[in-house]
Amino acid sequence: MREEKNAEIVLDTETTGLSTKDGHKIIEIGCVKLIDRKEIEDVFHVYINPKRPVSISAFAIHKISDQFLSDKPVFSAIVEDFLKFIGKSKLIIHNASFDIRFLNHELSILGLPLIEMSRAVDTLAIARRKFPGAQATLDALCKRFDISLHSREFGHGALVDARLLAAVYSEMMKSDQANLLLQKPSYHIKKNNFKENKFLKLQNRKFTFSSDEMEAHLDMLAKIDKPIWKNKGSS
Repeated sequence: MREEKNAEIVLDTETTGLSTKDGHKIIEIGCVKLIDRKEIEDVFHVYINPKRPVSISAFAIHKISDQFLSDKPVFSAIVEDFLKFIGKSKLIIHNASFDIRFLNHELSILGLPLIEMSRAVDTLAIARRKFPGAQATLDALCKRFDISLHSREFGHGALVDARLLAAVYSEMMKSDQANLLLQKPSYHIKKNNFKENKFLKLQNRKFTFSSDEMEAHLDMLAKIDKPIWKNKGSS
């Protein structure tokens, strides 16, 4: 797979439970590739045999059964293709610490290099910062941006959720760009100096005057007694 400089990988996993400390493992990985924050037809999707039972609480969410997973490959059989797909791209993940923790648990078992958290963009953290006090679940964000949840009707899935997150991420980044363009200039007073907001550059405006307007202006100036611009600096 060719790795473009502006590529980002939206990633999601499903697991047998909530904690690696309890021996829970990954059972599904779904990845969607974005170029310029637009989804392209380049995905990575695999189910994984965890060699342990899926917890009742996890099954209630994703509906992936032990029987379904029984003939699927183990993590070591798919890890090379997975690492090749994500390459060195930025990883877009909702609640990134959860997925990175599970992925690194699997990698550590195999003695492979771990994924650094610095590679991850956590859309949960972005949503909480952008919409303080509002729900920041993937469902809630899809509803906020009017993204259909029909694909989630029969349960969660890593590839389904990765596609939904790709759409949410694109919308959140679009609104960020719009906010930058619409910001008003702000000025910070410090020692009588004014600093213009770096996001908005005010351009010099040029005006033209007719001869009648200029003549009227000069007549007005002639009628002003002791204008302050002539007395500047005088005692």
